[in-house]
Amino acid sequence: MAAITRHFVTINGGRQVHYRRAGKGPAVVLLHASPSSSLALTPFIKVFGDHVTAIALDTPGFGLSDPLPARAPQIRDYARAVAEALDALGIKRCILFGTHTGATIACDFTLRYPGRVALALFDGYPAFPTQERRDNLAHYIPPFEPTWNGTHLTDFWLRYREMSIFWPWYKRDRAHRAIAGTWPLDRTHAIVMAGLLAGRGYAKGYAAVFRYPCTSAFKQLKRPACFVGREEDSLIRTLKELGDLPAGSWTEVFPKDDHAAAQSYVPIIKKHLKALTPTRRPRAAAARGAGVTRDYVRAGGHEILLRQAGAASAVPLLMLPAAPSASDLMNPLIGALSASRRVIAFDPPGVGDSDSAAVASVEAQATATLALADRLKIAAFDLYAAGGGTAIATAVALAEPERVRTLFLEGPPALDDATRHAIAPHYARPIELAADGRHLTALWEALRYEQLYWPWYNTQRSAVREIEPQFDTDQLTLRTVGILKQYRNFAPMARTLLSYPLLSRLARVKPPMVIGATPSDPFVGCVDAAGAAVTGAKTVMLPEPPEAKAALIARYLS
Repeated sequence: MAAITRHFVTINGGRQVHYRRAGKGPAVVLLHASPSSSLALTPFIKVFGDHVTAIALDTPGFGLSDPLPARAPQIRDYARAVAEALDALGIKRCILFGTHTGATIACDFTLRYPGRVALALFDGYPAFPTQERRDNLAHYIPPFEPTWNGTHLTDFWLRYREMSIFWPWYKRDRAHRAIAGTWPLDRTHAIVMAGLLAGRGYAKGYAAVFRYPCTSAFKQLKRPACFVGREEDSLIRTLKELGDLPAGSWTEVFPKDDHAAAQSYVPIIKKHLKALTPTRRPRAAAARGAGVTRDYVRAGGHEILLRQAGAASAVPLLMLPAAPSASDLMNPLIGALSASRRVIAFDPPGVGDSDSAAVASVEAQATATLALADRLKIAAFDLYAAGGGTAIATAVALAEPERVRTLFLEGPPALDDATRHAIAPHYARPIELAADGRHLTALWEALRYEQLYWPWYNTQRSAVREIEPQFDTDQLTLRTVGILKQYRNFAPMARTLLSYPLLSRLARVKPPMVIGATPSDPFVGCVDAAGAAVTGAKTVMLPEPPEAKAALIARYLS
């Protein structure tokens, strides 16, 4: 079965679109449901990729794609965004596949750009009657607002659990019992994660669908289209709402299983390939005119998510996040530092949006970091790391000290051996999915309590932190979601990094070193001990605001 790779493409020097790709030959372009992402289309990408080039786009504002600038985008805006993505990818004509929301976008695209579509495939077309669309617009998509106690996470989780019981979820009577049984927890996790990634913008895609005249728009189609109902899909009932179809269009009923359904589409796809040409090979994402550019690169056997900014000719600065947290938390710092540096931040393997590798030793993670530098042809670099990432950075400096110009460690967990052995097994607790969503609030509480107690799980009066807590519910949601992307790795990764004898290893580091922390950092108390362990190390108290922090970091690195 075809291997899937991940990429970004930059639209007109600004907005970035993330996509998954497999196979070779003519293009079948896939559009997902809301609030999902191209991840949900994995079975289709794999099956289609054995016969064609399967390219699944993350809709703007979902997955890892940037949102559209419009405050209330319409389906026509999403269709135009597909055209812009295909232009950037060099795809002039394709077979277009869409499911649920994606089917609506695919329909409008086919209406507006008929010459670019050889065949349209609608996997669950949302042909809602007018009154049902109005009801859904009013009740289906309540606003997403992060809360102090994290209840927005469980509310989101329970709403999607409810969707497997009632459809729509807010009509809880026998007439609206869902066709399918209760979803498995991992499926609920996947779709909740997609919604959390979209955050406050997740309602935009839904609202656009409910505003779109689905029951009349498709009547104007001039290209062949197949309307598919899937067994046990909530939208299979809409096949009856379609009425007379345009010439060249027809309906099918396919199995509920994604893999089996994908196989059912293959013969139809093969009949419509003659008018299509092969798709070009994927290219690196063009740099954005301003801000952080994301891309994927293959290094050391891993698919690594990069965040880059600054002039390519400037002094390179590699940045490691506070693993198990992901690098998206560093975006403000990356942007501020890029004024005078070439900044490359990344998610280590098994973290955030890099591939889901098993947790490796600190030394193996350092090897992966150096392999990335080799892949990017960076001989020497400054190296910044935060939190758990400081263990990896230290191992990098020990492995190849001649390549590290200056090592800047923020909030290193440089604990004495007794404290390290006591904390490492307990600091990050395993995340086990629970039907009632309690795992979400448990993680939220652990991250919030880092500001209130040391260590966070000791809530005795003696453990209270006498600091001004730094609470931003949007940032805390971002950190929570970043961890949940690879939730199985959270506890093992934290245990591996905290078990590393950082304090004693720092004394062996040869490159110049700066050690600092903000007042709110859980490991701020380690700065003096770490500084004392390293001859010639500089220690600094860092300000909380990213711009001020970046200015101070840049000054020390220069």
